[in-house]
Amino acid sequence: MVEEILVVPREHLVHQQVHGFARGPADYMIRIDRFASFRPREQVEEDPSFKQIIPYLIVKHTDRLFLFQRSAAGAEARLRGLFSIGVGGHINRGDVVGATDIIAAGLQRELDEELVIHGPWRARLVGVLNDDTNAVGRVHFGLVHVVDVESPDIAVRESDTLTGRMASREDVLAVRDRMETWSRLILESADPLTL
Repeated sequence: MVEEILVVPREHLVHQQVHGFARGPADYMIRIDRFASFRPREQVEEDPSFKQIIPYLIVKHTDRLFLFQRSAAGAEARLRGLFSIGVGGHINRGDVVGATDIIAAGLQRELDEELVIHGPWRARLVGVLNDDTNAVGRVHFGLVHVVDVESPDIAVRESDTLTGRMASREDVLAVRDRMETWSRLILESADPLTL
């Protein structure tokens, strides 16, 4: 079965130069709603004329963030051992069939796939991420959500490829130099605890 993912033509999404994390996602959401479509992943995976839409989720409990670290066993060699303040993934057509809000449905699927969250949570869209300085970034566009959880009782679902724990601002900043690009870009522009 062909995997189809949500994409937007670059010319319709990135209408002005944006690099890193930017607040004010409303205009981008209008463009995604108007111009998004599902395309076979194999056709767009390395095609910078399309931006693959990625919900990027920062999990927060009061004054702490969930800090992730990729294991040495992870499939993506470029990410092994790196830390992150968020997780993200493609929105696949098969995961959002029948959904009235495909972004919310894709976000829910990603959260359920990566984490076990005990208790209620609420996701808020706080900004966007764009990085055209490398091949991977040129084909992805992040929708940054803060996921406020009522309980810090959270576990990583796939513990063979990912670990994680609730961390203070100081703990997060201590590993900033060993973070994935998107996490570093957010930390350069904002304090995620205040988003």
